[in-house]
Amino acid sequence: MEWKGFYALSRVKFSQIFKIMRVFTICMLVFVFGATASGFSQKQVVTLDLRQCDMSTLFQEIWKQTGLRFVYNDKDVASISRFDVKVESEAVEKVLEEVFAKTSLKCSFEGDVIFVTTRGTQARMVADTVKKVTVKGKVTDESKMPLPGVTVVVKIPGVASSSIGTATNDKGEYEVSWIAQKDVALSFSFIGMVTQDVKYMNQKEINVVMKEETAEVEEVVVTGYFNRTKQSSTGAEVSVKGEELRKVGSLNMLQAISAFDPSVRTLPNNQWGSDPNHVPEISIRGENGFDLRSSADDSRTNPNAPLYIMDGIEVTATTVYDLDMNRVEAFSILKDASATALYGSRGANGVILITTIRPRAGELRVSVNARYDISAPDLSDYNLMNAREKLEYERLAGVYKANGLEQQMTMDETYNKRLEEVVRGVDTYWLSIPLRTSLNQRYNIFVEGGDEHMRYGVDLKYDTDKGVMKGSGRERWGAKVNLNYNLDNKLIVNNDLNVDDVKGENSPYGDFSQYTKLNPYERKRDPETGEFIRKFESNNLKNPLLDATLPNTDYNRYTEVKDNLSIEWRVTPHFQVKGLAALTKNITKNDKYRSAESSEFDTQTDPDQKGSYTISNSTTINFDANIRFMYNNVFADKYTVSAGIGSELSTSDLTGEGFTAVGFLSDKLKNIQYAQQFKKDSKPTGSYDKTKMVGFFANLNVGYDNRYFLDASFRTDGSSKFGRNSRFAPFWSVGAAWNVDKESFWTGTGYMKIRASVGSTGTTNFTSDQALTQYLYQSSSEYNGIYGAVLSAYGNPSLKWQNTLQYNAGIETSVWRNIIVVNFDAYLKRTQNLLLNVDVAPSTGFSSYKENMGSIDNKGFEARLRFNLINDRMRDMTWNVTLAAAHNKNEIRKLSTAMKKMNEEALNSANSKGDTTVFRLYEEGRSQSALMVVRSLGIDPATGNEIYIKKDGSLTYEYDVNDKVEVGDENPKFQGNVQTNFYWKGFNLYLLFNYEYGAKIYNSTLATKVEGADPLYNADKRVLYDRWKKPGDVAMFRRIDDTSELYQTTRLVQDNNFINLSSLSLSYDVPRDILARTFIERCKFTFSMTDVFRISSIKQERGTSYPFARSFSFALNVTF
Repeated sequence: MEWKGFYALSRVKFSQIFKIMRVFTICMLVFVFGATASGFSQKQVVTLDLRQCDMSTLFQEIWKQTGLRFVYNDKDVASISRFDVKVESEAVEKVLEEVFAKTSLKCSFEGDVIFVTTRGTQARMVADTVKKVTVKGKVTDESKMPLPGVTVVVKIPGVASSSIGTATNDKGEYEVSWIAQKDVALSFSFIGMVTQDVKYMNQKEINVVMKEETAEVEEVVVTGYFNRTKQSSTGAEVSVKGEELRKVGSLNMLQAISAFDPSVRTLPNNQWGSDPNHVPEISIRGENGFDLRSSADDSRTNPNAPLYIMDGIEVTATTVYDLDMNRVEAFSILKDASATALYGSRGANGVILITTIRPRAGELRVSVNARYDISAPDLSDYNLMNAREKLEYERLAGVYKANGLEQQMTMDETYNKRLEEVVRGVDTYWLSIPLRTSLNQRYNIFVEGGDEHMRYGVDLKYDTDKGVMKGSGRERWGAKVNLNYNLDNKLIVNNDLNVDDVKGENSPYGDFSQYTKLNPYERKRDPETGEFIRKFESNNLKNPLLDATLPNTDYNRYTEVKDNLSIEWRVTPHFQVKGLAALTKNITKNDKYRSAESSEFDTQTDPDQKGSYTISNSTTINFDANIRFMYNNVFADKYTVSAGIGSELSTSDLTGEGFTAVGFLSDKLKNIQYAQQFKKDSKPTGSYDKTKMVGFFANLNVGYDNRYFLDASFRTDGSSKFGRNSRFAPFWSVGAAWNVDKESFWTGTGYMKIRASVGSTGTTNFTSDQALTQYLYQSSSEYNGIYGAVLSAYGNPSLKWQNTLQYNAGIETSVWRNIIVVNFDAYLKRTQNLLLNVDVAPSTGFSSYKENMGSIDNKGFEARLRFNLINDRMRDMTWNVTLAAAHNKNEIRKLSTAMKKMNEEALNSANSKGDTTVFRLYEEGRSQSALMVVRSLGIDPATGNEIYIKKDGSLTYEYDVNDKVEVGDENPKFQGNVQTNFYWKGFNLYLLFNYEYGAKIYNSTLATKVEGADPLYNADKRVLYDRWKKPGDVAMFRRIDDTSELYQTTRLVQDNNFINLSSLSLSYDVPRDILARTFIERCKFTFSMTDVFRISSIKQERGTSYPFARSFSFALNVTF
């Protein structure tokens, strides 16, 4: 067994790992066992610094810190003069002794009560004069089973947080006592049950039957504009609370989102692996548009990206990627027209709503989250040859064969020299050199507090993700200040001020694929000079390590400042007005410096052209505002009406500039001012993009008897992105829901809801100039001081909005007392008026212009099945398993002539250069991701040549790209995940498996590193095996010395099925009864792993430009 995939982990400084684990363990021991040291009331400690205080103030401060209550006579303490007291971590008993030393007072402890009396008075006598109340009882569930561990708290008027309480025993019984007061109530709470408050009315015994929380009934569905109860919602949406989200461990926010709904797919990217500076892309319910971007880094124009809304404001995928999950209160995934119609022109690809945590009222509360990550590169998918194997491969491939005797002697000499190096033990494992095991850290501090009128929150964060390639990394820091003002629940004003700064650095070691080509019998350094070898003689490749030692830089950085102001006016209990305004400024800077000593300038002789500095900057200012009017009421106890109207305005201004300067004579003078000139045949570039959008929307939801609901939405949007003849477009939806479990005939213990919807939404993920006719000034066309302009782009004033007509039907149900919970949805999405190029006559001077010509269908289903296998409150144990699956079929219904012409050009290009790379062919009636290759019978045992199958079924040795047929789909037939969560007495184990089934892909590793390998470069070990050698051999691959062009055929098409354990998390939440006598409100320890293992039906290299990684994380979450 080879362990190269984990080489970096074995080379890490384990002392650093042990230090982290040691600190982690010590913290756990301190918090868990130290908490029990305060078992006796008088042993509790306080820290005080009071000036000229009276006894009442002292007693109140001690109560705040310890929960101890005082019983005393007002007359006795009123006569005591004011005094100063300053102590730090002093026992309560000792503090009171020192304060009472020069007075007539003394104290005694009884449980959590301190009796203060005058000297000579017996405390027992005082206690006897105080009437104490004792109540007993039993707590059960609806099936009469006793509930152990139910928290029973005595709620006393005027006391925000009472310390008097108890918990039920294993029989569900309790007993609690308190000093008699008016208007006292007992509060019963338990995880998963509805909290109940029972008013004390001189009962001796209070028995309580607790009901399970039915999230389906009480849960509020957040849609961004108008919230609905889960009962009245008619849309397909998934809501996830922050606590559930954080169970996924150390995944980033975008990866975590896909864990909670099978329709959300993280698009595969074998190139960038675990690169911390590459933002993952996700899609919801398939691809609605043609992704023809020249660069996948341009997420603004991704036609299939969902809309991200955070705290009511549209944000980018990068902002979500950089978000700290500890600050997320909840998020929702909106999928169908009923859920997304209010987003109109932006909702066709689905909407992801994120709500961040708001400060809570109460005393000052500090939450600290610290996480330490260890990331090790995963090279298990690489299977490259060692030095001896590579040299043998070269020999068999005929590298050392020559025609003439003299040339053959030279080749023999070269071979023997390399063989000597192999015998000496030279076997350079190039893959390890640019990699490392990185130690990363993340910190977050949240300070909150306030009263019922004014609340405040301050959030600070800092984290580093260094990546597994040396010199790469992503550093984030941010600050957020939240102020919330509440005037008697009538007027609520909230303001968020966010400042974020993110810097990403690319590795100076370059692209990882360079190292996979280098021959293992080559040395890194010249054995005589000790210097790095500049160029390798075996294949003329440049040594990438040389550039890594130079002061090259390559980084991008953005700073974003955002202020979000929202106002809510509750005019009446039934009528509300909400407004929101947000201003965001984003400054992005990209710098790339290449030293004059870099290998890319080896062929450059002019020193003024050596060395380069590329700078590009952009500034974006966004303004968003909306106002909403909402009315909610219930008539005759059966008819519910929720109505709302609103308007929205958004503007975006983007300016950018950039240039490349060359001629840096010294690396000590690499500031841009020392450049000699602009790069040859280049000039400074600039861009300006300004867009405006306005929208008007309305929604009406009516219900009858909590059984039947009808929901209708309408929105019209206007945008500057479209032609003047089609500025505005309408979007709408109609949905209905039936809560079957509310019917009289329903006898089950669970619930059932059936819903359906239809509607139209749109997308605007493209540039703002497609409808405009554009001109370009030419300095060569000058007359009388005036320069001429020529048409550079042909506009279309009638360019219309893309729209997607969506149909959805779903059912939600649970059976057997919620032991099984089922969610199922089926859908059809028909996208029309897609923006495509349309051919025009050459006489116009243009080859094409934009027109609404395309149409695509996506249809499928998604299902989630949750099994609540254990719900044992007696043993404080729960276990659930969730199975999720989704299927989507994509079909192109209509194409423009220009798209068809693009297919022809691609085919002609493939005929001339050999088809070794995958490219998409778009044809009506097929999927966008249909895999089109020529069919093959394999290698002919008689000749060693490949036998191709033509479209008519005949056989041939001649490859013809026009014989390509559909042989499968690159997207899976089924995708989804499996989750399991086990909880026992504070311990929580969470596992997340992702899987895909039914996809077919062309194995590019076989095409480039096995059969199509160049013998001058290193290759996969399989290059030596299963090769045709002589007539009669039945083999998978051609003969080893056949270096003719390799074409794309079914011979190298393989099933792409996989399952991987993407996240494992084990946490321990210290029980509150242990923390009750400390200053800690909550303490949680977490260990997690990501990408634990992967089982796949295909063997190919993954992470070609940046390798994948496995991460191990240790986290501590403490709230004071």
